[in-house]
Amino acid sequence: MTTLQKWWKIKNALNMKSKIKKMKIVFVRSVSLSRDIRTPKLIDTLSKYGFKCVLINWEREGVVNEHEKKECVLLPLKIRAPYGLGVVPFYIIWWIFVFVKLIKIKWDIVYAINFDSAVPAIILGKLMRRPVIYEILDVHEDQVELPWWIRTFTLGLDKLLLRLASAVVVVDELQILELGGVPNRNIYVIYDSPPHYFIKEEDVSKCTTSKKDAEFVLFYAGVLMEERALNLDKLFEAVKEIENIKVVIAGYGDLVPQILRWCNQMPDKMCFIGKISYEDVIKRGMNADAFFILRSSTKKTNKYTCGSNLFNAMACGKPIIVNRGTSTAIKVAKAKCGIVVDANSVEEIRDAITKLKKNKKLCRRLGKNSRKAYETVYGWRIMENRLLKLCLSVIKKS
Repeated sequence: MTTLQKWWKIKNALNMKSKIKKMKIVFVRSVSLSRDIRTPKLIDTLSKYGFKCVLINWEREGVVNEHEKKECVLLPLKIRAPYGLGVVPFYIIWWIFVFVKLIKIKWDIVYAINFDSAVPAIILGKLMRRPVIYEILDVHEDQVELPWWIRTFTLGLDKLLLRLASAVVVVDELQILELGGVPNRNIYVIYDSPPHYFIKEEDVSKCTTSKKDAEFVLFYAGVLMEERALNLDKLFEAVKEIENIKVVIAGYGDLVPQILRWCNQMPDKMCFIGKISYEDVIKRGMNADAFFILRSSTKKTNKYTCGSNLFNAMACGKPIIVNRGTSTAIKVAKAKCGIVVDANSVEEIRDAITKLKKNKKLCRRLGKNSRKAYETVYGWRIMENRLLKLCLSVIKKS
């Protein structure tokens, strides 16, 4: 590279940095901040690089969680509404709210997460001739079981939005298959992995598996909804006959009463700690021996999207027990960082837990593979670079 070429490269980099500092990116997400671990990571990353961030969100509990997001301006809709199909009648209120806010404020890019936020954002983006990034965290059409004709109609609308978006983000490459293809050339895969500053390599190296005769801790943290088909009942049956085992579960949802009943039946083996912060999820994970995700593969969202729990396990350098026939199982098999079972088989789950519990060397080897996968393929540093590259590409085209 000649001196002149180097000078132009530096000049262009400085010009782009100056341009970024003037850029305002608006995130649109229809959930409460207390239930959202994804958007804060995106905001933290882009704020660090100089973007001015704004968050338009829907606080469905009717209150604003002031403890989160000092890095951006919050514009919440404070109207109570349920999750699931019950929210549909409220969508018109949400869409009008988003329209009004986006018209009132100045912005350069909108980052809309999921179908219900993409509808008003992309329509207004086209009217104002400004770029809109559409992220599919969950495929909207597969959140609940819909009649085929309703799913087909909704999927058609979704694909129209995908075509009109300036760029598309998926959190799992298999979501493209779930959608039957994405009609957009500008596609980025940004996994939902934990930020690297939550946990350091030296912290992982200090963590070792439990002693052979000590209590073996299995950990799960996430949304505990019956509709997610988590197969916790199979796990409950599997641990009944295993000695020195502790299953620690964190989260919220309609399965909590049943989990509490299991805890009362086996207080020495089952522990429910309720809803905890993202940082505490990682801390708890570091102190566990293994993670588990046994979501049923019959649910499309489980089959095609691995979710954040896998990456939490990888960040913590822990082995993970997962269900066959899912995107999670494919990634675990490829990274050689866990055991794949049939979640409908109590015996297979029991054998997998026992195998990890009795084989300390196996646990360590799978744990090292897990951390290696985080550092080389799925880590947030890698995702940060993709996110920045995405935003810069949108800026250049606008």
